[in-house]
Amino acid sequence: MRRDNIFWGSVLILLGALFLLQRLGIIANVGMYLWPLALIFFGGWLILSVYWQPSSAESERFFIALGGAKSVNYRFAHGAGQIVIGGGAPTGRALVGSSAVGVKETSRSDGDRLEVRIEAGASFIPFVGPADGTWRFQLTQEVPVTLQVETGASQLKMDLRDVSARHVTLKTGASSAEVIMPARGASLLDLEAGAASIDITLPEGVAGRIRIKDGLTSLNVDTRRFPQVDDSLYQSPDYDTAVNRAEINLEAGLGSINIK
Repeated sequence: MRRDNIFWGSVLILLGALFLLQRLGIIANVGMYLWPLALIFFGGWLILSVYWQPSSAESERFFIALGGAKSVNYRFAHGAGQIVIGGGAPTGRALVGSSAVGVKETSRSDGDRLEVRIEAGASFIPFVGPADGTWRFQLTQEVPVTLQVETGASQLKMDLRDVSARHVTLKTGASSAEVIMPARGASLLDLEAGAASIDITLPEGVAGRIRIKDGLTSLNVDTRRFPQVDDSLYQSPDYDTAVNRAEINLEAGLGSINIK
């Protein structure tokens, strides 16, 4: 059973009870009670949503077929709340994701490349977001991909260790994000962040090159893996010859970034 069905069912029962009390002469005017009760009910619902997480089987899902595409370019735009992006899409599918009122998905073929665009609204609103309060998207692991992800006041978890992600662009505002880079091949992450807290992990065996621009309030890099070369560069000793490697370009304002 979806949480939004329970939400709206409870609202209708509450309204029905108020009109019944007015009909019986117990209360004079329903209107004067609506706003206070609405705020109380909605606030209580948000608190309940923190502790009640339905199983993933309760969530509706949609999928986009891979077809004959040799590569996929994903574009994600997320407003607020929680979003999880990772691998694991079944064979023949470019993407599997949460389906709810607040999501819009489009796709088109451009030669042998598939263009996929996902717009996801706030995940924590019961009649807009997904049933479990988190947008979840699984990407194909069959072909190389590129990603462009833009988030607002979001909590992002992006696990690309099993995804052949060649280029990832992440633009985020006042948010927190956990990013795991691909474990195989060469990848590039371009990160632009505002007042954000970002944790970036390079899997074991992946060499790294980290370039930074002015403006970072707090940067913590594992210098055992990525020694500091100069004020704006950290790099693994074997980066130039490594088969599995990740390059990261950072541009951020207030906030903190941890790389390990």
